[in-house]
Amino acid sequence: SRGHIEHMIHRLSAFALCCLAYALLLEPRPLQPAARAAIAAPVRSPVPLMKGKAKAAKAVKVLLTGDVKGLGKAGELVDVKPAYAENFLVSKGLGNIASKEVIARVAEEAAAAAAAAAEAKKAAVECKASLAQTFGKNGLFIECQVGPNGKLHGSVTAQDVASLIDQRANVKLDKQNIALPSI
Repeated sequence: SRGHIEHMIHRLSAFALCCLAYALLLEPRPLQPAARAAIAAPVRSPVPLMKGKAKAAKAVKVLLTGDVKGLGKAGELVDVKPAYAENFLVSKGLGNIASKEVIARVAEEAAAAAAAAAEAKKAAVECKASLAQTFGKNGLFIECQVGPNGKLHGSVTAQDVASLIDQRANVKLDKQNIALPSI
């Protein structure tokens, strides 16, 4: 079979190599001058040569003017390699290389947005506390007329609830932020 023949060739090759190594050990031949020079020369390591080539490209900051999938949205400041910035983002109009002034302006805008978010959160916490104090565990009750079969005459709208909360707790709510279950 073919597998058996390949196995025999492999074994014969290994045997031939062993015989050759044994013969070289028993009968050392004098080295040629070129081989002697190669053995005597110091061996240089390739590592220092590669170390010089492995310089990392410096990243540049780019202000995105359009959404880039996998990178960021318009208005964000991102770090990319210089070639990618020039050859793709700037050439396609998806971003501009950011100067120090642009970086400072983006940082100021981010700080202002964070301050506005903190203020909005503080206002929301105050509204929550006011609603909890006014309505407590009982909640908000609206009296309505009910027919003899238990069905509601008319309806209770989000506007009704928003105006009642404004009257009792002095908290302004948009009717679109109020979800009512169907009765």
